[in-house]
Amino acid sequence: MKFCLEDICRLGFALGLSSLIVFALGHAGLITPPFLLLPIFIPAAFLLFFAWRWKRTRLPQEWTLYEKFLAAAVVFSIIIAVPLALIPPVVRDELISHLAIPKLYLQKGAIHEIPFMNYSYLPQNIDLLYMVSLGLGSDVVPKLIHLGFAVATGLVIYFYLSRASGRATGLVGMLLYLATPLVANLSRTAYIDHGAAFYSTLAVVAALRWREDDGFRWLAVSAISTGLALSAKYNTILTFALITGFVFMVRVNKKQYARSLADTAVFIAVAVFVLSPWLARNYLWTGSPLYPIYESAASSVGKGEGVHVTTELAPIAKRIVLYDEGALDIVLIPIRIFIGGEDNSIQKFDGVLNPLFLVLMPLAFIKRRGGDIKYLALFAGLFITMAILSVDLVTRYLLPVIPLFAIFAALGLRNLYDTRLKWLAIALAVATVGFCLAYEKGLYDKYRPLSYLFGNDTREAYLERMLPDYKAVSYANSRIPEGSRVFLLFSGDRGYYWERDYFYGDRMGKLLKVMVLSSKNAEEFKARLRAIGITHLFFNDEIFERFLNDNFDGDGLKRVAEFFNVHAKRLFDANGYSIYEIK
Repeated sequence: MKFCLEDICRLGFALGLSSLIVFALGHAGLITPPFLLLPIFIPAAFLLFFAWRWKRTRLPQEWTLYEKFLAAAVVFSIIIAVPLALIPPVVRDELISHLAIPKLYLQKGAIHEIPFMNYSYLPQNIDLLYMVSLGLGSDVVPKLIHLGFAVATGLVIYFYLSRASGRATGLVGMLLYLATPLVANLSRTAYIDHGAAFYSTLAVVAALRWREDDGFRWLAVSAISTGLALSAKYNTILTFALITGFVFMVRVNKKQYARSLADTAVFIAVAVFVLSPWLARNYLWTGSPLYPIYESAASSVGKGEGVHVTTELAPIAKRIVLYDEGALDIVLIPIRIFIGGEDNSIQKFDGVLNPLFLVLMPLAFIKRRGGDIKYLALFAGLFITMAILSVDLVTRYLLPVIPLFAIFAALGLRNLYDTRLKWLAIALAVATVGFCLAYEKGLYDKYRPLSYLFGNDTREAYLERMLPDYKAVSYANSRIPEGSRVFLLFSGDRGYYWERDYFYGDRMGKLLKVMVLSSKNAEEFKARLRAIGITHLFFNDEIFERFLNDNFDGDGLKRVAEFFNVHAKRLFDANGYSIYEIK
């Protein structure tokens, strides 16, 4: 059977169907292992039906030695990512939300409101796929699912470029995407970004096919994919806006004014319909379908203590004020993200792209292959511009356009290869992939997956080495009573490994500050903690002490000191983290 872009679409829609089934089961209170088999078997039956319905005969295809080598390189790029995905979850957002929230749902057997987690109100169609795996006993399979979305995005790139410029170019594009350091780094995590990028890329490619074929089918595919992208991550609202404008302008350019309005309305309606379960749930829970992005007055009061904030500065103002960047620095951000990226540094875009893309991408426009490159370039340029103006810019938020960068780079290599500078094209391709291999070696050195997989570390020992708070969390899980509720303070909010109920407020400590200042004495402060069910405190000692000194005067510090002296008892401390019991 011949594998094609349509099959990737069906696979993506089957995963969307699986998520929708989990959504329905969760809100019906039926999240138990027997029912969690339904999101596996029903989409599998869907795929098998279409595989039988549209049988295709494989045509004889001769693969050149060059193409076989490229295919082997693609497979190798996937294989080396697998060990990194097989280690226990240790990355920040895995432990805060993408695995932690599904675990909380599983503990209650239902999808329920978690007021102190504002991001639990965001669409979660990728996270719900992870809940199936967690419910069946594995927290590694979610990471493999996320890696699978990266591979599926690579296949969309492959099919698009194969059609536009040949199979070899398609393989190069897929390889360049998977060999991008940011992509490789995210592929080892149970994040949601690869899922959002997959659906966004599928939506863009389907919109281009609709422009070419002028039929409803690809418009529907694009709209459904856009809705699934929005259901994965709200930053793809930029994809929604740009494709909406594209659909409208395609018809206007053909002077089909009535159809421009009709097709645009259909696209918007289908995309919003796919997203609508999440909008309806949030409206019922908070009074705002887009909470926490757009809060209603009632919901902001009711949920305000759980909103995580860092600063009220606009993204550009933040870079000017906090990072002392000038106008030229701001203008050069689209270039700086390629050459100045660094993991775990918001100032340096919290991610690594490949600087060689800056050399390869302009070459794509020397000789155009296919008529879509100008639309892809316009989409990428507008997406980046809108992202810079609307969010704190980290490369992860740009992942929906990274596939387009890979397409440009692959076309640039093909154009260069068709000249007398074949050797330079090969050298640039090798250097581009080599840059990522060097980056991945750093990941292997840091996380040591082979040592864990070969049994040199137990799971507990590995987690204690990788997570400074894990010893304290492990102590709490085994020693403090069931039914306790722990207040996490300045500890990173990593809740996934907690087996006891937990709670946290905003990351700036506003809730804690209000509780202390509004209490007349230590006894009243204790009563306020007890009023929300808090029995224990868990915090990073250094950050907690700095917070107290920065936010309270003598009376406030005295009140807090009296509370810890009279009403609290330290149970455990390790690696700078402490657990206190409220007496």
